[in-house]
Amino acid sequence: MRRGLLRYALTALGVSVLLATAAQAGAQEKSRLDLVLERGKLIVVTMSTAPPFAFTDEKGQLVGFDIDIVRLLTTALFKDPNKVEFVIVTAEGRWPAIESGRADMGVGGTTVYPDRAVRVAFTRPFIDSGISVLVSKKAGIRSVADLNQEKHTVANLNNPQMADRAKRFFPRTKVLTFDTPSAQLLAVRSGRAQALQIDTPTAEWWAHQNKEELEVLPGFLGASQNNAIYLKPGDFKWWQWLDTSVAELRTGSWYPQYSDVYQKWFGKNPPPQKFYLPRQ
Repeated sequence: MRRGLLRYALTALGVSVLLATAAQAGAQEKSRLDLVLERGKLIVVTMSTAPPFAFTDEKGQLVGFDIDIVRLLTTALFKDPNKVEFVIVTAEGRWPAIESGRADMGVGGTTVYPDRAVRVAFTRPFIDSGISVLVSKKAGIRSVADLNQEKHTVANLNNPQMADRAKRFFPRTKVLTFDTPSAQLLAVRSGRAQALQIDTPTAEWWAHQNKEELEVLPGFLGASQNNAIYLKPGDFKWWQWLDTSVAELRTGSWYPQYSDVYQKWFGKNPPPQKFYLPRQ
């Protein structure tokens, strides 16, 4: 009788331990999507120095293409585009902010690279880009070959991709490295550098804003780029919602809203959404 009671007690204890472990695991696996909905607002990490993606305008407001995309997502979550908090960081500060859980997701002219995907997860791209060279008209630089001279200096951002491109396309050119795109621009406008490399939309934006001083060299540095939303890895439910939303923006039911935002910031239509092929 005592042996039976002991066996029963041990079995009950084992079941309790399993249930407690399962409950703890379930609590740990709660999706960020659920937390966002419970909190009632979205927290997004971004930069404020990367026009036209994310930058501070003359009124001190955070604006840009990426910012408007986030507001579309916020509207889908809460029926209110203003239920979002933006956390401003430097380019290198993006990854720790996501890894630490300080923010739910990140945007801000962020390019997808495989080495970055080791640290963060990416959705499919919500805009295609490239890398262009912006030069001072005073320098008389007409091509990347012209830039590849020891007398010239190029302004880079502090990331390995720009360093690799500089070595590949203009190895003889001196390099200055900065933490923000705005610092790159200041270096060129002040004469410390004659050129900078940056995402093509940013280069075109600055050239348009400074037509008398700056111009974009023809061609691109390497292949096209993909800019995407990034988030902490391991949360499939949250990633799936974000990735599904991006898919609908680019090619589905949200394409009209996406097109409006694209035209607002780039002055042209976005790439066409997929089309329906009727039966032959």
